[in-house]
Amino acid sequence: MKKLTSVLLILGLLFSSATPAFAQFIPAKDWVTAGCAYVDPKKPGEGAVATLGGIVCIIKNILYQLPYVIALAALAMVIMAGIRLVSAGADPKAYASAMQTFQWAIIGLILLSGAWLILILIERFTGATVTQFGIPQ
Repeated sequence: MKKLTSVLLILGLLFSSATPAFAQFIPAKDWVTAGCAYVDPKKPGEGAVATLGGIVCIIKNILYQLPYVIALAALAMVIMAGIRLVSAGADPKAYASAMQTFQWAIIGLILLSGAWLILILIERFTGATVTQFGIPQ
């Protein structure tokens, strides 16, 4: 248990010291061109004002990150199942529980990959942009 605690502490310190990537950071001028904000042409120096189109941008950013979060959760489940499998020892119930966790994590990854593959195939064969979120105007 002490090893597990120390490993989790080291991983926590490692990930908490990482610098943010700002992968989804959009400058204010791009918010205007994306339709998420509005700049009054009479007052160009006052900055952008949020519009209802900003809700679409927020949903788009959340949906864009969702597959990565699901994959990360499945990876965490695989790691947790591995730790439980190693620490199960000779207990058959703990071993069975760890294997079931591992199986469900792998099934989740397969379902995520399959769903994404189906969306990509639909997009390639029909030309419809099903992997991009937007509200028709």
